[in-house]
Amino acid sequence: MPDLRSLGLTFLSGCLLLGSGALLAGTGNRTDAPATLPGTQAFVLASPETGRDYLIQVAVPRRQPPAEGYPVLYVLDGNARFALTLAARDTLFSGSPADLPSPWLIVAIGYPGTDRFDTDARAEDYTPPAQRLDDTGDPNNSPQGGAERFLAFLEARLKPAIADRFPIDARRSALLGHSYGGLFTLYTLLEHPGAFRDYIAISPSLWWNRGYLLERLTRLDRNLAGRRLLIGVGGEEQSPRPGEPPEKSRRRQANAMVDNARAAADHLRRNVPGLSVQFICFPGEDHGTVVWPAMRAALTRLHDGEVMAGGCE
Repeated sequence: MPDLRSLGLTFLSGCLLLGSGALLAGTGNRTDAPATLPGTQAFVLASPETGRDYLIQVAVPRRQPPAEGYPVLYVLDGNARFALTLAARDTLFSGSPADLPSPWLIVAIGYPGTDRFDTDARAEDYTPPAQRLDDTGDPNNSPQGGAERFLAFLEARLKPAIADRFPIDARRSALLGHSYGGLFTLYTLLEHPGAFRDYIAISPSLWWNRGYLLERLTRLDRNLAGRRLLIGVGGEEQSPRPGEPPEKSRRRQANAMVDNARAAADHLRRNVPGLSVQFICFPGEDHGTVVWPAMRAALTRLHDGEVMAGGCE
């Protein structure tokens, strides 16, 4: 498998080539056209549950579906994460000894008209309902508490829409989220564990609402046989950074991203029978940069490969 830097260079080079193609299309008598990623398609899906429209981007595997259908990876923050997930899937698993492309269908869930993140929409969609939402610690004072409505959209609208369009294996589905998306992933595991087989929570915002979900997770003790959980976090996420404002350093330390993620994983591993739990801390990575190595670990785990366990001081 390529190392992380090679994967990053491959992905960035592809973006540059796509951008160059778009620029060349505007020369002479030709008309500019947006660049597209091969093997992908997109559509907009309305949700009565949340009152929003969602941009759904799909990457179809470069192989015929298995007899039981494609397994499906649902990715939150789709505007920002779709191309990265596609690059990770196709780079990591092409050129394998069997030269067999990955069978995973990627479904990225985002918002129309957004380049990367819709701050208010994702904050509302990804945060759990709670009795008090007036002091959650959200830095943008965004609407909060819509996770149950968003999950209803995934179950009642998105999954049937994907099943109508593609042959899928409903027994093999995964949910991947980062930050607030990681919080939503753990909320779904807690409240609706049968929704997915695999749960991948990267840098989950367990500080949210004074540790509301963390406290609930650490009381979970029921059997979750057949479910798998990967929690990842960057080793630098709660350490002060050189030159950053003192207020930001204090917030970083108070959020305790590494300690909270480790505490959740440790409790679930010890107290929830049947749940396969892996915790990985990625040394030297911060809240944003951790997405690169975490995506590699996530795709490796979904392919039932060995994930090298990271460690942080």
